[in-house]
Amino acid sequence: MDRSLDVGHVAETLPDVGQTLEDPRLRPVGVLGGTALLALGASLSLAPTTGEWTFWSNAVAATLVFVGVPLFSLGLAAAEPPSDSRFHIGVNLSTKQRRAVAVGALCITLAPVVMALGSPLGLSLLVLATAATMAFVGSALVLTGFVAWTAETLGEPA
Repeated sequence: MDRSLDVGHVAETLPDVGQTLEDPRLRPVGVLGGTALLALGASLSLAPTTGEWTFWSNAVAATLVFVGVPLFSLGLAAAEPPSDSRFHIGVNLSTKQRRAVAVGALCITLAPVVMALGSPLGLSLLVLATAATMAFVGSALVLTGFVAWTAETLGEPA
């Protein structure tokens, strides 16, 4: 069997989530990528469309925003780069706070996926409630990570 198909080998070579969240290289990718996706999604949603392209324009804009917000949050939550970096902004979350932001970002990202995959099943109310709950819980987790860091920073003696 090819090594790429061997589950054990692939599982051993995957990076640890904690190590990935601690990598300062995630900050520029997340902040710039998230900002670009948010700007593109916002621009696309503001562009006047009529006729058959209205649905697709709104769907693509919403998808870009739903991916851009979590990506930006992950970039902001990433480990602080060296002080001479352009992305050194003073936000340095703990490991638990980073994990809360990462789980929240995953929930926010999966909410439109649940809508897209679940809507054709005919359970529109259940699918909508599930996706809305995922987005709400994800947003709460992202905010919890940053609010906890803010409270910790404000509580430190000067």
